[in-house]
Amino acid sequence: MDAEVFHSLKNLTHGVAPLTDLFHADPVRSEWLTVDACGIHADFSRQRINKTLYEALLHAVDVADIQGSFKKMMAGDIMNVTEDRAVGHIALRAPATSSPMAQQASGQLERAKAVADGVRSGSVCGASGKQFATVINIGIGGSDLGPAMVTRALRRLANGPVVKFVSNIDAADLDEALHGAHPETTLFVISSKTFTTLETMHNAERARRWIQTNVPDWAHHFVAATSHTEAALNWGIKKEHCLEFFDWVGGRFSLSSVIGFPVMCAIGADQFSEFLAGMADMDSHLVTAPTEHNLPVVHALMWWMNSALHGFPTVAVIPYSHDLSRLPAYLQQLVMESNGKSVGVDGRSVLGGTSPVVWGEAGTNGQHAFFQMLHQGTHIVPVEFVTTASSLGTDYEAHDLLFANVIAQSEALAAGRTHGEPHKTFEGNRPSSVLVLDELNPRGLGSLIAMYEHSAVIQGWLMGVNSFDQWGVELGKVLAVDVASAIAGGSQPDTKTMTHPLLNWYISIRKKLPRNQ
Repeated sequence: MDAEVFHSLKNLTHGVAPLTDLFHADPVRSEWLTVDACGIHADFSRQRINKTLYEALLHAVDVADIQGSFKKMMAGDIMNVTEDRAVGHIALRAPATSSPMAQQASGQLERAKAVADGVRSGSVCGASGKQFATVINIGIGGSDLGPAMVTRALRRLANGPVVKFVSNIDAADLDEALHGAHPETTLFVISSKTFTTLETMHNAERARRWIQTNVPDWAHHFVAATSHTEAALNWGIKKEHCLEFFDWVGGRFSLSSVIGFPVMCAIGADQFSEFLAGMADMDSHLVTAPTEHNLPVVHALMWWMNSALHGFPTVAVIPYSHDLSRLPAYLQQLVMESNGKSVGVDGRSVLGGTSPVVWGEAGTNGQHAFFQMLHQGTHIVPVEFVTTASSLGTDYEAHDLLFANVIAQSEALAAGRTHGEPHKTFEGNRPSSVLVLDELNPRGLGSLIAMYEHSAVIQGWLMGVNSFDQWGVELGKVLAVDVASAIAGGSQPDTKTMTHPLLNWYISIRKKLPRNQ
């Protein structure tokens, strides 16, 4: 963003009155700070923003030509400039006739749906002819967080095999997933864009050995979701079990690709298609709705305003829905891996803050953990409450109490309370948003996730960063390979570093530790 525009916007934040004064001066501010779209009711009226700042932000969106950037992205232009790649995740849920990228994606999704339906019906089975009872997805990052979150969120619709997720290189993760499973009735999904990720491939090798103890013809028990099918084939995956996505799909944006295969196994291809339809609904809304009624745009403006203009370094995402408990973890990667950068697309330092630290826990659990800090701590933490209008269970009174807590917490953060005793005083003026889904069903969840995808991208464009690369992930991965080689070889490398003493200590003590096989 132009420096003059940025500083002008930042100066406007200094004139924003406290929230209680804003509501007193404009009792209907919720009318222009509430957006309804694709089954989501989004109330931003308790954000630290007045009409002057709001209109300036909307104007900044037009000046930055956010819609033009999306049109370029959807046309297949190179938007990931540091890796010289197009960015095509919207094509994953677009009609096959809309673009060459959409046609590619549609063909692979249909293959994935057919395999998933075969797993569910028993026509795709293990080497011994037994139907799969357990599906274990082995992946990490975008190959795990999205599918795991959606499978959890839509668990009420699960009517297929038990679906589990393994991401951690810690052996305990795979140990837990294998507990109660049997080699003859277990299918592994190796989800890896490159099919080289250290953690994923180590766990995949271990899973293969586990299958081979009972089933010599192990290949019947593996599916790959990858953009490098040649590597998967060389590893031994059967061609008909190689499901492909593409270099123009970033891992954290890959949920609507064949990476969603384990979700298909859990809830069925038809329900997954509904999920994609919800994402397509939000995609259409994004490119057709005017700026002030455009949910992803307004959402992005609120997050960018808080991090870059107000200087709030974190945001707490609190799903008041037990089934959305994995949403904060999913958003951590989507937002922080996309926008956790300090250098802009032009190679220069960015203006203002970039990605906030995203964290959170399901409500009402969080109320009895960290809400004390949210209300009375020294740090101002914007809060995003996410909930549903419809109950997910049969106890409607409990759902009313759940929703009552959302309203009460948002009110308390904004209004605070004066009291004669300082320990019982709440200063208030703490910002929050409330997002309410009509219902937590596949279509509604798809719309919500697509909104967050678009919001993250828009925030990146406002910040001036490339939201589609992740060079910050690479250095640690490279160093880990070198350190692992040193540990395996039993000797420290010649080059001494600041971690050299720790490595030397571990190599020496490792020889004394018990080795469980």
